[in-house]
Amino acid sequence: MHSQPQPTAAGIEQVQREAFSRMFRQVTKVLSFLSPLPVVLVSLGLIGDTSAWRRWCVAVALALVAVGVGAVTAWRRQPVVTQEPGRWVPLVAFPLFTVVNLSLGGLESPLIPLVLPASFATAILFSPARARRWVGYLLALLGVQAAVTFTGGVDDLVPVIFGGGQRAGHSDALLVTMLVVTAFLMVWANFIGTTMRRTFRGMVRTALDARDEALKAHEERVRSLTTLSGEIAHELKNPLASVKGLAAMIAREVEGRPAERLAVLRREVDRMQEILEGFLNFSRPLLPLNEAQVPLEALCRQVAELHEGMAGERNVSLKVTQGPPVEAWCDARKVRQVLIDVVQNALDAAPRGTTVELHAWTAPDGGGRVEVKDRGPGLAEEVRARVFEPGITTKPHGSGLGLALSRALMRQHGGELNLRAREGGGCVAELSLPPAQQAVEAPRKEALS
Repeated sequence: MHSQPQPTAAGIEQVQREAFSRMFRQVTKVLSFLSPLPVVLVSLGLIGDTSAWRRWCVAVALALVAVGVGAVTAWRRQPVVTQEPGRWVPLVAFPLFTVVNLSLGGLESPLIPLVLPASFATAILFSPARARRWVGYLLALLGVQAAVTFTGGVDDLVPVIFGGGQRAGHSDALLVTMLVVTAFLMVWANFIGTTMRRTFRGMVRTALDARDEALKAHEERVRSLTTLSGEIAHELKNPLASVKGLAAMIAREVEGRPAERLAVLRREVDRMQEILEGFLNFSRPLLPLNEAQVPLEALCRQVAELHEGMAGERNVSLKVTQGPPVEAWCDARKVRQVLIDVVQNALDAAPRGTTVELHAWTAPDGGGRVEVKDRGPGLAEEVRARVFEPGITTKPHGSGLGLALSRALMRQHGGELNLRAREGGGCVAELSLPPAQQAVEAPRKEALS
């Protein structure tokens, strides 16, 4: 029994960041919609009031709202999820909350209870350590409001609309009790929010563990089926070779219609052997690379020469475009195998009288590129998206393994094999190889004879 794989912390953090980022985007929508409300509430204190400091509170609130809206707009334009979205929000929202409360009566402001959802929200959106710092910051701002209220340093702290004066009529005992209860509820809301965040993290970990376990079981089953099918394919090769040999022997002794039927039988056996060989190549692990500096244009010429006979039978021309020398650090044998496969596909698709072109060039990043272009019917979009899957083919007698194996070989090099539509009709197969590397310690070997 295999032990259950543990997802990396980085994977859990990424899922959590994306989830909280989406949540924060929704929060910012609400904040943007409600952004005029603080200015409106502060302005209530100006009704029947002529205090200069309250007018300054309106100006400061308006400035903080403008900064907040601008920061939210800039953040929402960023396509990349940040580690902790909106770290700056409390730096704007908490002072804004303090200014609004002071202008509406300090500790006796009707908006004091809003510290509870603020404490809960910071615990949800930020890490526990940062959330504790934010709730401490919020408690300090609450203490500032309490100090202004209890000292009576502002004669007209309470706006005229709420009665005016230093106090709204509440006793010190009541205000102290309200302050203690509010501080306790802030800490409690922070604890609840932190607990919910940890619960969410645990759910993410459990889901990732279940996914990894399912993928592992699936991979083991696929590996077992691939091994079994490879063994079956290998065992079938010998009986097919015997059938092919017997058919050849019998063909020498018969003439006429029986000989024609034996020829068909031999061709079908050849096709079965080709399919089995392709399947065995696909099911075997990829052999290590034997890399060297390889001139790609010379490799293209070799492949073109190998297919001159096939191209002549189909009345299709093969052309290797001349250009500056192009070299790539790769395994020449494997890249040649990929080129052979895509050139044969191009010859199968190309109409009579057309030309299949091979063109090699150096990419801007220094990597090598080879394009094989034909003027065939091309691939439909839905087929192009799946043509590299094993078993998917557009040929009547194809095995659907050639392109899958070719892409695997290119990716083994750190490169890629892609198909795209050709302008004017047809298809382009593009082989991409990474930038050339210099051999270290070992002498450079010629990859082409």
